[in-house]
Amino acid sequence: MKIKTGILCSMSIIMLSFLFVTNPLFAQKRTNEITLQAASALEQARDYHEKGAYQQAIQEYGKFMTLVPGKADTYYRRGLSYHYLGDSNRAMQDYNKAVEINPNHAEAYNNRGIVHNDLGDFNRAIKDYDKAIKLRPDYAEAYNNRGAAYVKLGDLEKGLKDFYAAISWNPKFAEAYYNRGTIHNRLGSFSQAIKDMDTAIDLNPEYANAYYNRGVLHGKLGNKVKEMEDYNKAIEINQRDKADTPMDVLRKYNEKTKELAEIKKRLDDLARENEKLRKELTAAAGVKKQEPAMDHNKTVRELSAIDWFKKGYASSVSGNYQEAIDSYDKAIELNPNLAEAYYVRGTARHSLGDPDRAIQDFDKTIALSPDYASAYYRRGLAYDKLSNPKQSVENYKKAAGLGFKAAQDVLKAKGIAW
Repeated sequence: MKIKTGILCSMSIIMLSFLFVTNPLFAQKRTNEITLQAASALEQARDYHEKGAYQQAIQEYGKFMTLVPGKADTYYRRGLSYHYLGDSNRAMQDYNKAVEINPNHAEAYNNRGIVHNDLGDFNRAIKDYDKAIKLRPDYAEAYNNRGAAYVKLGDLEKGLKDFYAAISWNPKFAEAYYNRGTIHNRLGSFSQAIKDMDTAIDLNPEYANAYYNRGVLHGKLGNKVKEMEDYNKAIEINQRDKADTPMDVLRKYNEKTKELAEIKKRLDDLARENEKLRKELTAAAGVKKQEPAMDHNKTVRELSAIDWFKKGYASSVSGNYQEAIDSYDKAIELNPNLAEAYYVRGTARHSLGDPDRAIQDFDKTIALSPDYASAYYRRGLAYDKLSNPKQSVENYKKAAGLGFKAAQDVLKAKGIAW
């Protein structure tokens, strides 16, 4: 879910009056100096944020807050920078402060709702979106975000209603058309879903996800040519987007890409095993006697587990972590020895802010596959989140020893050998 910045108030210079009990000429001079320093910090913060240099933006917002304390919008804007860096805790703190200072700050409620959503707390997210909409009944982004939260809670009807509302308030809202299209797809209205994806792409010709999902829809309707055209366009846009990504985000993106590449490789291995098992089932169906006898029920269960794994993987890549976890649960239920399912379920739980249960999944992954390097690395990250440096370093060392570069980089930054 995107963080909406287009609805920000204008970044105007805040002029304040200061009361001094000294010489009035000195007071005026001092006031002007503080005002100029504050204006400079605010302007630099805005420029850094727009360039994707979020850490520098945060520093400048901090300077402004020191000079001009108690401004809700500054906390809100710094919260945005933290949010883009993936620091949900600090973003939440700043959004909380923004609404504490200004209970009518609709944008802060909306973005705090996004943080709750990212952490998997969809009910609290909806409450924040409700507040934002009450304050701004025409707040299209809040309707769209609330609709997405309803969908994640399984209430497609309320979700669809909110997407329609978002579009009615903003007929050029590409993301709302995209989200509405995904619901029409889930309800089996493929033609209507394609129309919504068409509109989303017309409004945003660089909308890679819309191309990808429209390709899926064309595939369901049997149009393989259009399906491949849309897949290729989505890949082309993603490659371009990566080149234009700000460095702060790009580092996190590259780390995630490496992890997904490893999962994709394992998924491909599972797919090949899937095909092998299908062929064995087909061959076995024409043979009345076999020695040794084949456990057909076990084979079918394993095939179903792989299918659920694939479904979860697709949800995880799209950022729908709770849906992914539900699918991985079913995969594990059908095949308790599927190490990859425990691993990806652990990563999804970690993404939702549940490091304890993530560690349990990584423990199981490693028990089933002791050389699973990224599982050690991810377990290290989870221990980091729990403020357990000893365990985190031990896991980073194990991952680094198995050749996992991200773990090696972490240890290098800490000055620790492996």
